[in-house]
Amino acid sequence: MAAFNTEFARHPDRFRNGRSWPRTIIMIVIAVAALVAFVYRAISFDELQDQAVEATGSVRFVAGQRIGLLVSPILLVLVAAACVFAAIRWGRVWSMVGTGTRLRRRHRGGMFSGRRLFDDMVVRLKTGDPSTITPLPTQPCFVDVDLEFWTADADRVGFAKDMLLEETNNQDVAFAEPIAFEGASYDALKAAIAQGFDERAAPPVAPGPGPVAPGTSAPTGPTS
Repeated sequence: MAAFNTEFARHPDRFRNGRSWPRTIIMIVIAVAALVAFVYRAISFDELQDQAVEATGSVRFVAGQRIGLLVSPILLVLVAAACVFAAIRWGRVWSMVGTGTRLRRRHRGGMFSGRRLFDDMVVRLKTGDPSTITPLPTQPCFVDVDLEFWTADADRVGFAKDMLLEETNNQDVAFAEPIAFEGASYDALKAAIAQGFDERAAPPVAPGPGPVAPGTSAPTGPTS
């Protein structure tokens, strides 16, 4: 998914796509292990076949031994192929230009109401106030508006991405520009992510002129 993130890709001055070597190496190691197991089973096939023929016990156990002898090589090849594909496609991550902080997707959900909802969500998100969109509705079976939230925690910045699937079979997609949440808006977004967007989020807390006295609270309100 990271390698095909159109919204971030359109802003190379802000976002950089690079390979995550730890993630890639893990996938490659699993693929190699699956191939080694496949080669071992191929070399030892006659021995393993004799063991399966001589297996004793319940009918289910014996049948499982013989079926596993035939099916396991296919599964091992599929696992190896899937891991190589994952290393190529999901072995890349997005990060912030300048700081190199990795962007992590923290929430993805869908809604249904078309262009009207898409435009309305963009307006709400640009306020920087998560309480204007929460609680998010339960995701329906069919969605045409896709909403994602990403954070670069070390930089204390988050991004919302609103996508509209306009045509049938999801062929035509409209993207909103990544909408930034910074400062108090970032803190409010993090709190909303922590509670899963299932409850009304608290609005951003504007920084006051000085320390807040005991028993009082700082003023609140959306930021732009």
